[in-house]
Amino acid sequence: MFVGVVFFVCEGCNWSGKRGVEMYGAVVGDIVGSRFEFNNHKSKEFELFTEECKVTDDSIMTLAVGKAIMEYKGGATGEASLGELAVKYMQEIGRKYPHCGYGEKFFRWLCKEESEPYGSYGNGSAMRVSSAGFAAQTEEEALELARAVTEVTHNHPEGLKGAEAVTVAIFMARQGALKSEIRKRMSRYYNLNYRIDRIRKSYKFNETCQGSVPQAIMAFLEGDSFEDVIRTAVSIGGDSDTIAAIAGSIAEAYYGVPDDMWEKAKEYLDTDLSNISYDWSIFTWHAGGRFDQLTKYIKWFEQDVSFGEWVVDTKNDGSAEHPKHLPWVRYTALACSFIDDFYAFSFSYPEYEVENYNSILEDNDENTENINTPQIALAWILWLIRHDRFCEGALLEAFRSGHILKCLKRLEKTNADDIERHK
Repeated sequence: MFVGVVFFVCEGCNWSGKRGVEMYGAVVGDIVGSRFEFNNHKSKEFELFTEECKVTDDSIMTLAVGKAIMEYKGGATGEASLGELAVKYMQEIGRKYPHCGYGEKFFRWLCKEESEPYGSYGNGSAMRVSSAGFAAQTEEEALELARAVTEVTHNHPEGLKGAEAVTVAIFMARQGALKSEIRKRMSRYYNLNYRIDRIRKSYKFNETCQGSVPQAIMAFLEGDSFEDVIRTAVSIGGDSDTIAAIAGSIAEAYYGVPDDMWEKAKEYLDTDLSNISYDWSIFTWHAGGRFDQLTKYIKWFEQDVSFGEWVVDTKNDGSAEHPKHLPWVRYTALACSFIDDFYAFSFSYPEYEVENYNSILEDNDENTENINTPQIALAWILWLIRHDRFCEGALLEAFRSGHILKCLKRLEKTNADDIERHK
């Protein structure tokens, strides 16, 4: 049985074919934007991947910092601090690619044996920091990781602020924050009271954090999908690859990276970089859990939040000329986001066979009290989503009664068991 897409009337609904914590978004943004860095394209209409695209310092440093965080959180570093590991891997990996587009000061730092921070406020701090937002379990940890990998070079307040803003945006998006919430938080760092269309024509090349990070954040806020965020970021002009890398890193946390875009981007990575990327995907799978995409909603569903409201037709009088519409449910952005994430998860993990939800539930005697496997929990969620098509409001009642929450708690337990086994 094919699991069709269910259409709901909702606010701010988005769908993506993949979610993840793999820091792929920065790499995709870098590669797509690479051919426009010094040949700006002030439009969203262009081919994403061409022979002119390439990996630049943005991807290389993103992966180097990710490797440092992997080793640090893996606990096999001895006495080495995260800052020391960041220096080690940025230099060790970066020196293999001397012609990938480093800034002059950073390149000198890269080549020194004993390197000290040099007061930079360039956007390199923000483009390489995404792994801090993806690896952390709390916002406090995210900020600590970001500062440690940033201050080894970019110890200027603006350089630190740029890295912190991007890290917080990624972490918030991972936790299921709405764009309105992310915008409000980012406004503590930068003025975001403008539209991309207003600045596109006049925007010039600017490699500073304060001159490019807010533009990347705005590209994320205005985009309506991962791909649209990347296109919007490139269309701004300026330091196109870096702006797209920053915007892409946040967009990944919010939308996920479409499989086809990542598969295409991987073709530009050599074996060494591909291996780091693969190691990171394994690391984050163990650091988090396979159901994080869904269980992140638990904290919201445990609160007194709105999932939707009944809409009653009061405009029509019921006559032949003006028949009344049947009552229907308008689901909130939170509910719609959960539905989007559920379908994305289902397509990403076909081994759970959730499309066979009817037979799964029949084998379990349709017992709502006996949700003893993740497959049964997933089957119940899909059944409720599908049942809403034929029984308006069924899903709303499942949200309100806590049945969806109960299913998510079962998935959370599986996450915890998986992490314990891999310690």
